[in-house]
Amino acid sequence: MKTRCDFCYRECSLGEGQRGVCHIRVNRGGTIVTENYGEVVALALDPIEKKPLYHFRPGSYTLSVALFGCNLSCSFCQNYSISQKEFHQQRPNRYISPEVFIQQAVERNVSVSFTYSEPIVWQDYLLDCARMAKDEAIPTILVSNGTFSKASLTRILPFIDAYSIDLKGDESFYRRYCNGSAKPVIAGLETLAKTSATVEVTTLLIEGEHTLSDVKELGTILSDLGIRVWHLSRYHPAYKLNLPPTDESFLQEALAAAKELKIPHIYGGNSRQDQDTYCPECGALLIKRFPHQTKVFLKEGRCTCSHQLYGDMESRGLI
Repeated sequence: MKTRCDFCYRECSLGEGQRGVCHIRVNRGGTIVTENYGEVVALALDPIEKKPLYHFRPGSYTLSVALFGCNLSCSFCQNYSISQKEFHQQRPNRYISPEVFIQQAVERNVSVSFTYSEPIVWQDYLLDCARMAKDEAIPTILVSNGTFSKASLTRILPFIDAYSIDLKGDESFYRRYCNGSAKPVIAGLETLAKTSATVEVTTLLIEGEHTLSDVKELGTILSDLGIRVWHLSRYHPAYKLNLPPTDESFLQEALAAAKELKIPHIYGGNSRQDQDTYCPECGALLIKRFPHQTKVFLKEGRCTCSHQLYGDMESRGLI
């Protein structure tokens, strides 16, 4: 008798003892469980800009947590040692209960982020933590590849305040490099863009695999969905992909192409260029980002011209 997992778009049907593509969801006695529930492989206090999130509590810090696992197998994965199944038994971990994790955030007066690996595949732990965070009025952040199932997105939506979602490329790119699909990501973004949550999208640009035409096509999709913030980030060799790093000049061309579209806020990643936030109405500098400092020139989230900047501009977590 097989049981279906509904944590991600794959919806794996698993017999007794079988594991999902993520390698951590397993059928035990007819019930699918997260085998590594609470076994934390990464815990850190990060600047929120690292997520990257530029329109949610700028200049603040967030307590980041990860369990092992991912439902994709991107050949360029930056965090392969805590996400790819061949490393599952090699990565040290320690058990941290949701109660202990949230108490650490309360003591530091910071938000919490579910990040680094793929939180969708350990969403039972994510949700247990996020529910407690809500009870303590702690902001919650999800950094994800966005391959939700409809059921999982419905479960998660009430408990997450900000999303950093990867859109890696078109459907062909996902098949070639990720053993995945762009379709569930786009479907999820369509839903998220209609909510009150802050939503930012990141695309890692691999020069030679992404073209300027690709950038325009992806940007048009995001613009049509109503996405307001898009980060274009430079690729560096990692895991199984050893192509040359994306050149700064290509990133600048891609950023220029993206700015021709109707997405108000375009940023560069793995670069010191295009880091600041300007008012879409009058062009005034609203947020200045330095390597280790962020300066916010807003009053109650507004520019002096009265434009309300997209996102959550509260200052909780400035430590």
